Amino acid sequence: MDIAAFPISILIRMVADLLESVILANDIIPSSSRTITPFHSRAVPKIKIGTYLSRIQKYTPYSSEALLSILVFFDRISQLHPEFVLNSYNIHRMLIASIVVAAKFSSDIFYSNARYAKVGGVSLSELNRLEIEFLFLCHFDLNVRLETLQEYGNHL
Repeated sequence: MDIAAFPISILIRMVADLLESVILANDIIPSSSRTITPFHSRAVPKIKIGTYLSRIQKYTPYSSEALLSILVFFDRISQLHPEFVLNSYNIHRMLIASIVVAAKFSSDIFYSNARYAKVGGVSLSELNRLEIEFLFLCHFDLNVRLETLQEYGNHL
């Protein structure tokens, strides 16, 4: 798959399907063994992952590179912080924070945090905090080689 030419709507669906399967598996982990983070919501958001990613794409377009980068970031976080588990309570905030970070890092054109916050359904102050938390979770390691992005795309 040529990630640069691949339709973003199909890629969103593929990434959403992958994340849904991860969430489904992780949600069965007993809650007593989970670490609560600033990314956790009080209740599971009703919006599906694919719908959420599509909404963000519609109002604050991002590239295929940014979308695949979030998968790399999530893998890096799982290696750096094995106690951090993506689940239904934290995936939406992780997604908006990671898309903001990926868009800013990979593109010269990105939107204000106020716009991302509105589209993502969080307050501006919360998004600012989530962005910083996300950067620390990643240890500020945001560089993703094109070959790595291509590998992730091929595995979808």
